[in-house]
Amino acid sequence: MKSIPLYMYTLLKTIPESPVPAGVQFRLFQEGDEANWARINVATGEFLDTDVALNRFEREFTPHLAEVKKRMLFLLNEEGTPIGTATAWFGEWNRRTIGRMHWVEIIPEYQGKRLGKALISKAMELLALYHDEAYLKTQTTSGAAIHLYGKLGFEPAILSEEEREGWSMLGSC
Repeated sequence: MKSIPLYMYTLLKTIPESPVPAGVQFRLFQEGDEANWARINVATGEFLDTDVALNRFEREFTPHLAEVKKRMLFLLNEEGTPIGTATAWFGEWNRRTIGRMHWVEIIPEYQGKRLGKALISKAMELLALYHDEAYLKTQTTSGAAIHLYGKLGFEPAILSEEEREGWSMLGSC
């Protein structure tokens, strides 16, 4: 399938509850978690290697570390090792700064275990502390994630003809 960037949008008035599976927990970013963020994003294929991931973290998040400490969430396994991450970030949407669900990742061996819904719901709770609405960026090749985002209240936001084509490919338009 052709990969087309897509956007989704939601109001943060009602956030669906999602039980946290037994044995996992959440925590916010702590000093040194740059390495965990990079490791998780390399494991999911977002980056080819840790150095590239760390460079991206440095560019995108290091200038805003005070915000990162309040907005970057980690999902921990039974041993307390970070296995997933999501960031309740912010971005420009129609010339306004609103919430942005950003960098949602769970390492492959933990995918398919109903952890994504809990992670996204928790990140939406964080977003709602700072914003009334939020968006996210995804792509046509992320069908399972798009389905999950939809179940949690995000709806397609069609901003271009290419996006209309992408949503049509997915049967959502």
